[in-house]
Amino acid sequence: MFTDGQTAGGSVHPFRKEFVMRFLSLLVVVVASTAVGQDVIVATTRGCTSGRCSMVSDTSTAQGVAEIQARQGRVGHHGGNAGYEGCGSGPTPQAALANCCYSRNGWPVIDQGVAFGHGRWFACRRYGR
Repeated sequence: MFTDGQTAGGSVHPFRKEFVMRFLSLLVVVVASTAVGQDVIVATTRGCTSGRCSMVSDTSTAQGVAEIQARQGRVGHHGGNAGYEGCGSGPTPQAALANCCYSRNGWPVIDQGVAFGHGRWFACRRYGR
């Protein structure tokens, strides 16, 4: 007799495997507190090995920009912000935020986000002046 979710060959049924993968992808979002007292969404993303990404990010938020950087594996600006924006990367979320452009200017942070991809953390900070 087969156990639930298995086929005659003993492998996991494709539907169940897809369900588990989707479920696990929902569990990767974590909320962390930063030194500036704002919440930062910390998201891990899978790299785009096939050149096509299944997740679409919105550049209207710093989190969206951080997720794009994590998927692409490089720091860069992607528009969607009329003000000053700094992007950076590092081995930890805190290091990535500290490496963002303008992070030492003392400007108030109005939005920020970090995401993990390609073995490192990527960050985006948006500033008010």
